[in-house]
Amino acid sequence: MPTKLAQQMNTLIRGQRPQAPAGQGKADEIRGLYKQGLQQLRGQRNMHPEARRVEIARLHATTQAALRKVQQEQLQADRETFTKLERQLWGFDDVRASAIGSADRAAVDGTVRDAQDRAGRLKKPGDAARALAAAEQAGDKVLARAIAKRAHDMDWDDVLGAYLSTRPTDAERYQQAADIYVRQHTTGGALEHGFLGSLGTPEELRGMSGKDIEAMAEPGDAAA
Repeated sequence: MPTKLAQQMNTLIRGQRPQAPAGQGKADEIRGLYKQGLQQLRGQRNMHPEARRVEIARLHATTQAALRKVQQEQLQADRETFTKLERQLWGFDDVRASAIGSADRAAVDGTVRDAQDRAGRLKKPGDAARALAAAEQAGDKVLARAIAKRAHDMDWDDVLGAYLSTRPTDAERYQQAADIYVRQHTTGGALEHGFLGSLGTPEELRGMSGKDIEAMAEPGDAAA
């Protein structure tokens, strides 16, 4: 999909709130465990204040590392999922899989190329709408998909919406791809992704940098 996908969200999905990434649940769980650990350390009245600060630094450093790992895993998962969705939406693997023998596969490939060429010659959304309607009436799913991809590339929302309106699975895939794009290519998405790996500094460590906290948590490693 082109990078302008977010601007091309069709009328079926426009205005909906992007679905929270899977990593958000993991991050929330990690932060919950962090808060519990912090409360437990603060509740140990017999612990020396400096020893408590060291333990809090260790808890903070461990939690921060875990959140960063979740952040990186989410980024990688988004990239892999986006590529998969793109292929499912606009590829023709399912059509090629139905071919039997090399001659049949060659015929399918020719049909795909012809459909893509015909779709590529469409210059106006009205022409694309009529071509899509004709393809749908003829049961030509290869041509219909090629036209939908052209509509997606050209930002012809009505045409793309007509295609997705009869394909709920593809509409869901398109929404999911749009959510990923928003996370990766918009200011709000960047902030959301940044928050995924963020962790506030507790009052016991206030004023310390991340490196200072790590040094307090693992003095031996810091010295090395």
